[in-house]
Amino acid sequence: MDDESDVRVDEDPDRGEFVLRVDGVEAGHVSVRRRRGHETPGAIVLIHTEVDEAYGGRGLAGRLVQAVFDAARAEGVAVVPRCPYAQRWLRTHREYLADVPPDDRRSLGLDAPTEEAS
Repeated sequence: MDDESDVRVDEDPDRGEFVLRVDGVEAGHVSVRRRRGHETPGAIVLIHTEVDEAYGGRGLAGRLVQAVFDAARAEGVAVVPRCPYAQRWLRTHREYLADVPPDDRRSLGLDAPTEEAS
């Protein structure tokens, strides 16, 4: 993959995934579950992030997780990162932390200060 590669992330609701494609070839996905709220807008729950080994080490998993957060913002819904990779990603992308409901931030230990802040 080079700077000219076409990288796209699109939701595939039938599969329950956001799918990462590089130059049209599927390179990874995030498994999600939609949590519908009765009195709240709901949430996208990130369950598992996976990028094919052939595409590893290029920051694509981070782009995939960010695409889910960006889609949630566009829809006005929260994000619940159950996926360990997404939780680690959030620790270095604190600008997205407000998208995680406070109760979920506490239960996932995401309110704890990062090492850079200490």
